[in-house]
Amino acid sequence: MFFQTLWFMIKTSALIAAGAWLATRPGFVDISFGPYDIHARTGPLLLGGYLVLLIFLLVYRAYIALSDIPKAWRRYHERKRHHKGMQALSLGLSAVAAGDAKIASYQAYRARQLLREDKGISVFLEAQAARLRGDGDAARTGFQQLVDHRDTAFLGLRGLMLTAMEEGNLEKALQLARDAWRMHPRQPWVLLLVYNLTIRARQWDEAEKILRQAQRIKALDFDKVQSDQVALYLQQSDDAHYRGEQQNAVRYAKKAQTLNPAFVPAALRLARLYRDEGHRRAAVKVIEACWRTNPHPELVPVWDSLAPEHKAKDMSARLRWYERLLALKPDSAESQIAAARVAMEDGLWGEARQYLAMAEKLQPNARLYRLWAKFAERQQQPEESRHWLEKASDAKPDKVWVCRETGRIYEHWTAVAEPHGAFNTIVWEDPQALAGASRPLLTESTLLLDAPVRVSV
Repeated sequence: MFFQTLWFMIKTSALIAAGAWLATRPGFVDISFGPYDIHARTGPLLLGGYLVLLIFLLVYRAYIALSDIPKAWRRYHERKRHHKGMQALSLGLSAVAAGDAKIASYQAYRARQLLREDKGISVFLEAQAARLRGDGDAARTGFQQLVDHRDTAFLGLRGLMLTAMEEGNLEKALQLARDAWRMHPRQPWVLLLVYNLTIRARQWDEAEKILRQAQRIKALDFDKVQSDQVALYLQQSDDAHYRGEQQNAVRYAKKAQTLNPAFVPAALRLARLYRDEGHRRAAVKVIEACWRTNPHPELVPVWDSLAPEHKAKDMSARLRWYERLLALKPDSAESQIAAARVAMEDGLWGEARQYLAMAEKLQPNARLYRLWAKFAERQQQPEESRHWLEKASDAKPDKVWVCRETGRIYEHWTAVAEPHGAFNTIVWEDPQALAGASRPLLTESTLLLDAPVRVSV
């Protein structure tokens, strides 16, 4: 404000100085115009012309200002309408986020009336409001309008994908997701959406290719990529086994086991396939490789089935077969429990007691205490049995196969956690400990809703 006032004073002073300078010019001017002869001093004549010019300029500026009043009035109303339209968009998008279909529809109508020339976010708001109130046809029409324009095509695809998934049209959603991926091949959330939908469609080969692409653009961390890769191999192995393609089943299971030899489901799958095909030694090596790094109770039945026939009938020889497993990981409670169980089954009570005692030193747990109770019961010691059962009830719960996203417990590991269809979410864990660290289920809809939206009006 100070500089504007200073500039005005400078211009005014300059005009006054110019007028004073002109008024003081010496000399005379003679003008002959027909019958008229004018004899005037130079200074006043120049000052008069100068004042006439200033008056003309002032009148011209006033005329321009008056003629611009209608345009300024229109611009004022346009700015006011635009402000109200943007306010309606903000309120409408907030209503969409809150799931209020009534307010979203009303604000969408206001936005379309106030921003008639807009073909972007107001159309998007109108389509979202239609989707909220269950009008699928209107929602698809709105999103399709966005798809038909190059600048808003991606936004329209996003809306159509969400609508298709809510309607359960997986095939259409996957097609739209692939179109979106072609438009933005390096957007991590788009790639993950295509990946999840491809898995949901059980297109395992295609999912494997997308997973490699996700690793290249670092959309997923290395551990997640490796874990999902193992799960994909095992799922492909299962499908090949059901189709009777045993060679492919073994090939995929071997890939999974090679990628992560300590992953129990991979070892179990490959060992059973080898066993069923008569490759006993290969199956034994698979179980041993897994047991060295990850002793697990589910490996025991397969190990038992791989025992030589003469050892399976001879009690002491059968125990020695389990002692071979024990020698691989003697500092593991699972190794001691496996040997103790077979010793109890064969009536070798002294050996069973030694193994149980060692397991208790290494890692006491509820399953071990129940085995102690069974041992006491076999020894006809009911009070001792009750003692161990009480300790089992107070001990840390046994680990189970549980979905880390829903907390649902499963009898065996599977790549797809039914009925919700989450992929590679089943882990061997204490369900109570997992419950404290549970997180919301990641779905395709949440990926879409959390994805960034950048539009301009």
